[in-house]
Amino acid sequence: MSDWLRACLVAAVGLAMAGCGGGYQPKEGVIVKGTVLKGAQPLQVPRRDIGLGSVEVQLVPTGPLAASVGLETALADEQGAFEFRGAGRGVMPGKYKLAVYQHDNGLASDGLKGAFSDANTPIEVEIPEDKVGDTQDLGVLELNDQVKR
Repeated sequence: MSDWLRACLVAAVGLAMAGCGGGYQPKEGVIVKGTVLKGAQPLQVPRRDIGLGSVEVQLVPTGPLAASVGLETALADEQGAFEFRGAGRGVMPGKYKLAVYQHDNGLASDGLKGAFSDANTPIEVEIPEDKVGDTQDLGVLELNDQVKR
């Protein structure tokens, strides 16, 4: 192979590897928000002010999405409101389970006794494709109204 041909090949491979985008850019998704209540009230956790008590809400991908998308986690505020931003660009559309944990004394505790853990939650949500670049409001999710299907 001539030096000229080798130089052209190396240049072509270098251009192909560099690409046009200047690095990985995550796809735009959907900002997902909602409010979680129990008995029409926000979940009460002691010691929230010092970070020991919290209400953790998780979007757990299911089906084909589970192989390519990670778990999303958000903390609900004192009124029960939460929001998933998916690394700042939103959550990928698809089907998810919504898990809720009431951490009364650090992450090892769950005042809901696992009833809404990722393995047990009856709450399923679908983030539609047509909401990409926008917000999907799940509304109020009343835990007392949820029944295992």
